[in-house]
Parts: sequence; structure tokens; C-alpha cells
Amino acid sequence: MREVRSLNGVRNMIGHLQQKCALTLMLAGFVASPAALAREKHENQASSDLQLFSCPAGQEDAMQYFVMRKDLRENHYLSGEANPSYTKMFPDVDFAPTGYWFWLKSPEAHGFDIKAFDEKYIYIRGTELEWKDNSTFKRKEQDTPLTARCVPVNGASPVERVSNARFSFYENCKAYKTSSLGTIVDNLDAPEMMDAGEEQSFLGKSYGRWKWVHLKFGEVVKTTVVNHISKGTARAIPPCETAYK
Repeated sequence: MREVRSLNGVRNMIGHLQQKCALTLMLAGFVASPAALAREKHENQASSDLQLFSCPAGQEDAMQYFVMRKDLRENHYLSGEANPSYTKMFPDVDFAPTGYWFWLKSPEAHGFDIKAFDEKYIYIRGTELEWKDNSTFKRKEQDTPLTARCVPVNGASPVERVSNARFSFYENCKAYKTSSLGTIVDNLDAPEMMDAGEEQSFLGKSYGRWKWVHLKFGEVVKTTVVNHISKGTARAIPPCETAYK
């Protein structure tokens, strides 16, 4: 049994995203170059000097539910009935005041989501566009809040509502067109114990996202579960800094 919060999201999508879900949680792949690996090493070394973030009494850091804890993510990932889920954090600590992370769906970064955080909120930043080419992606013009960073212990987060959220399409790491969503509504449910509208993500404390459900008109379209802890690490991150910085 694991302590779990569920993240509920409703997207009123228009244009292209009526056909392709805004948060389909995928991207694409590349093998890390020496320069990319050197950059990652430098950023991770710098993280050891950072001051850690803490919430006021009676609240807890929602980041505990979004990502696998550091001692596990260093050499483990979540696996199950579909694509695996690897966590790459920048800076790589539990947890800095600000930063970003990847949910990677293969060790070579074929498929990814990008989230960000600061002292106030946890945000959606971007997701893949073409699985086979991870120099293509969609990125919000401004990070979109998913939930407050500090949430009540054993309680739900306030509802976050964003109107007319704009995003850009990228190819070869460069933006080539923009589009807009309707109203986005997200909330983080109170934690509950369970076996480990339009979208639900189930977040396990110290493990991150282990299940997500896509719905259309209230009917389940697809359910994906990755609830096994497997040994291994991702060997790459997406190549375009414009996707995540």
C-alpha cells in the first residue's frame, strides 16, 4: 500500500488539440552527446550547494508526490504494462526552491514530459510532438500551474484555473507556430492509501506518477499503470534546451 494523491485535469481544447490530447505525455528520442552529458554532470554537481525548500507547519511539499525520491531515482525507474517512467531532476536534490524535471518514457528519452516548480506552484512546461524526433515538441508560452507547491497535510489543493493558455509548436528546436487552449482546470486530491473531465494522474509519495487515465466525454479511453520499481537509469535527456530552459 502506498500513499497516493490523484491529479485531476480538465482541458477545453481547440484546433489541433481536439484531435491530439494536450497532455498525451510523450515526446521523442536521442542519444546523449558528450557535451550534453557534461552539462548534466555540471548541473548536478552544482545542486549539492543548494538550500532545500520547506513548507510551513501543517503543509507538505507536493513535489514528494510528483517525482521518485533521490535515492531511488539514481538507479531505478517505474515499469509496468506500457512505457517505463524515468525521472530526471534539475537540480538533483529533494527538493530545491526552483527547478524542473523530466518524465522520460525510455532510457534514450524517446517520449517525455517536462514539468517545472518554484516556491509557489508546480507547472506544466512542455511535452513531445513526434515520438521519433525529440527536436519536436510543444511548450507553453508561460508555465501553466498544476497545483500549489505547498498543500495541506492530508488535504486537497486549491483548484487552479488558467484561461486561454497559449503554447508553441517546435521543430528542430525552433518555434514555428502557436495555438491556444481553452480553460485548464487542475486540482490535487487529498492523499489516500491504495494499491500501487479529461485526464487523471495518480502520484505515489516518493515514487511519482505510477498511473494515468485519459478520458473523453467522461468515458475512459486509456489507462496506463507503471507500478513496478525496476533497476536502471535513463541515458539521455531531450536535445533542445528550448524545450526546458
